[in-house]
Amino acid sequence: MKPGKILIVDDEKDIRSLMQEIFDEEGYITSTAANGTQAKEAWRTQVPEVIFLDVWMPDIDGISLLKEMQTDPILQQTSIVMMSGHGTIETAIEATKLGAYDFLEKPLSLAKLIVIAERALQHTRLNQENRQLKQTLPEQILPIGKSKLIMALRETIERLAKYSMPILVTGETGSGKKHFAKALHKTSDRKEAGLLVLYANDFNTLAENSLVNENQDLLTQLRAIDGGTLVLTNANNLNELSQKILANLLNKQCFECQTIQNTVQLDIRIIVLSKHSLEELAHSGQFRDDLLQRLQVMPIQIPALRQHSEDIPELIEYFINHLVSHDGLNYRHFSVSAQNILRQYSWPGNLRELENLIQKLLILGTGDITDSEVKSALVQPTHTETSNTGVDTSINLKQAKDQYEKAYLSQLLRETGGNVSETAKRSGVDRTNLYRKLKTLDIDPKNPV
Repeated sequence: MKPGKILIVDDEKDIRSLMQEIFDEEGYITSTAANGTQAKEAWRTQVPEVIFLDVWMPDIDGISLLKEMQTDPILQQTSIVMMSGHGTIETAIEATKLGAYDFLEKPLSLAKLIVIAERALQHTRLNQENRQLKQTLPEQILPIGKSKLIMALRETIERLAKYSMPILVTGETGSGKKHFAKALHKTSDRKEAGLLVLYANDFNTLAENSLVNENQDLLTQLRAIDGGTLVLTNANNLNELSQKILANLLNKQCFECQTIQNTVQLDIRIIVLSKHSLEELAHSGQFRDDLLQRLQVMPIQIPALRQHSEDIPELIEYFINHLVSHDGLNYRHFSVSAQNILRQYSWPGNLRELENLIQKLLILGTGDITDSEVKSALVQPTHTETSNTGVDTSINLKQAKDQYEKAYLSQLLRETGGNVSETAKRSGVDRTNLYRKLKTLDIDPKNPV
């Protein structure tokens, strides 16, 4: 690794000499300045990665110089550590708000000085790497991972990207159905055209507005993505009118509505997402059979995260890089043991839950992410309507057992998205016996409450 470059700005010669000697011994390339004027000349001669800046100097105070540093493009990727022999909490807070990486009080602790220098240098270089990646690499898109399931998904995307047939994507909440649809669009020849992602209820509203409004809200949006892709989420919520419009788009490649005189030809790829079975809705007459048949030409099942937990280390890296580069959060490192804790978790919320957890850990802490932090973040609050002991003694033992089994199996079904086979596997109950028990406890696998 190349040596770090440090600039020390302090009007006291003894402090400058001592710090320079320490950093030289640690292998840094060190330069010094006794005032603001010398500091400006020094950082323009050789751009430092870390600057140690004294608050009190003869020609300009450190806070004012810090403000100048923040506006100089040369120092855009430089970490600045403020120092003061008689600093106050207010000064430290002000410096931090202005962008200082840290604040040190004099007399300086040599051990702390070395640690702060290492961390500030790491902070600078991580920011530089993220900036370079963001500028030079195309945006990475999910699915991420090396498991057989994910590799198969990527192969499916590459294969389907060449064609325009409609796609039905199913999977649990948060499993990455929308990520799959966006990846398919971005990999296809339609990527230069528009991408419109709508919830089914929003599509319903736009369709109903088209019946009474002259401005044709839905048609306007569909025309904007002609040649592109329409992604519809929660397809089980599509009403009769929306299903009719969708069927026309699929079967006739046109938009028909009673408020316009002529049909409008549209070339739009349709990707429909659902966490529920559309077949059951079709059997009950709530979903058009002809629409379902068109969508089922190419059905895709997105696996739950617990089914490819070996991909979690790569997913952690992906989400951290995304949150650091796009949301400006500070980088934090997950140890192997912390990653293993995440690999053992069941992830009822799938990728969405993982991303939210990582975001929370980046926001609420600094430094390496510890095992205890991960365990604490994974603790789910429990809700109970029983007494403080957690036991309802007003019912008999059989009722209590049935009550617990119903709550347990309902929770498992919610986590598995109504997948009875997966629920049987995780509960250790034979599938046939599980079906019998669900019927006895009056639990609907597709709608566990």
